[in-house]
Amino acid sequence: MSKPKTHHLKFIVTGTVSMVLILVCLAVFIVNAAAGNGINTDVTSDEKIWNLGTIQMNSNIYHNGIWKLDFKSASDGFIKEELFSIQAPKTQMLYADISCGTVPDDATLTLWLVQDEMVQSFDVTALSKPLELPLNQFKNGQLYVRLEIHGVKDVTSKIFLQ
Repeated sequence: MSKPKTHHLKFIVTGTVSMVLILVCLAVFIVNAAAGNGINTDVTSDEKIWNLGTIQMNSNIYHNGIWKLDFKSASDGFIKEELFSIQAPKTQMLYADISCGTVPDDATLTLWLVQDEMVQSFDVTALSKPLELPLNQFKNGQLYVRLEIHGVKDVTSKIFLQ
């Protein structure tokens, strides 16, 4: 009698090696994310922000230059951003109509405008009327508009350039 050969041995070995590599890559990603390596979380950075927290959002719409954000809650320090394009900084204005439904003690909502080295921030937690900001200190190009969330809930906002 002859001993039967396993014809699928190379597939089993390949599958095992692939599974080990996938697990190693996943472990490295989790360690890097937990340590914050390679993930930009600086609100004043002129690059895209990555959040490690969570947000419970109703809607996030950017259409025809108008950013409408409506969320129920977010983890402290969560930053939601949109990229706007400034074409005439001497004449354009940023309009922000923001309302916070629930504001516990020490809760804040901060609006950040970031372009290269120019950074401006505004506390928009309790606006009584829409905010109108001139953009004459900025230049033509991309402008990051960010909302940094610390404890506020039930927020609706409408932000646009005009």
